[in-house]
Amino acid sequence: MIQRVQSLYLFVAAAALVAIYFFPLASFFSDLAYYKFYMLKLSTPVPDAAGSINENLVLPLGIFNGLLAVVVFIAIFLFKNRRFQSKIVKLGILMNVILVGLIFFVFAPLIGRSLNAVADYSKDSGIYFTLVSLVMLILANRSIQKDEKMVRAADRLR
Repeated sequence: MIQRVQSLYLFVAAAALVAIYFFPLASFFSDLAYYKFYMLKLSTPVPDAAGSINENLVLPLGIFNGLLAVVVFIAIFLFKNRRFQSKIVKLGILMNVILVGLIFFVFAPLIGRSLNAVADYSKDSGIYFTLVSLVMLILANRSIQKDEKMVRAADRLR
């Protein structure tokens, strides 16, 4: 199982999706507020800051990311059925693209409008883990397809 390169790609993708929970995705700056946007919460490092936003607003995003991590983790153990594994990985790719879209086009603008602030992604490393997981899923799918093609070629030779 682990000797196959796509299993390693899937493991790195699952690890990146879990790591997203521990690093901020973006920072929001305004005259009155400073917030860090994490996958499960909004937090402010300023003590005694009066929050004008519900800090659990991003909880659905964290749940969706958790589902994606479970799908990717399950795909690691489907190595005996390459066709089904490929379908699960393609589902993971679609879910990862939706996750990136939700972060950039739904939740970040919603938080920005609520706080009257602009998002800064450059100093926060969590946003890059979504891209790492997407690249790893694409590489895993390519490797699965290559294995399937090699097995089909071997079956024709018999």
